[in-house]
Amino acid sequence: MKKLILSLVLLLSLSFSGFAQSHSMVIKTSPIALAFGNFNVTAEKTLGSTSSVLFSVSYIYKLLGIEVNGFGAQAGYRYYFTNAKKEIPAGFYVNPQVGYSSNKFESIDVLGTGETETYKTSSINIGVEVGYQWVWDSGFALDLGIGPKYYTMSGDTEQASFSGTSGILPSLTFAIGYAF
Repeated sequence: MKKLILSLVLLLSLSFSGFAQSHSMVIKTSPIALAFGNFNVTAEKTLGSTSSVLFSVSYIYKLLGIEVNGFGAQAGYRYYFTNAKKEIPAGFYVNPQVGYSSNKFESIDVLGTGETETYKTSSINIGVEVGYQWVWDSGFALDLGIGPKYYTMSGDTEQASFSGTSGILPSLTFAIGYAF
């Protein structure tokens, strides 16, 4: 699965043609998510002097000590407010985004009875973040963002199914990467 994710990122980076900017592509990941069992990578490609598009994929293998097998994908569009003073992809931005994920949680003892179940879930989300991205001359990039995200989730267990679970949760971005 990791090879698939890396292949997708490479394909995305090669499929975009470059602009006359010093940094037209950023590849980044969240080290905090990685520490909690979520391998993720985001590719951001500038579209001109004011905006960019983002594509992100993730593979979840552990969540709070629970074995998980999950995949997620997300797309977003960024508009940089500070494009007159800073060359993008650096500066303040607003980032509407949409995503999908599918997860399978293995052997969860929900009621403390010793009996375990397998849960499968899928979710769709839509949200918006505001944030700031720094890009140094060396190419090192740091991205911080926050905003609300609306999730709707459905799923099933070995004994029951549910649908229509939804709500608004905070969306946080802390990512480091390389711009080229």
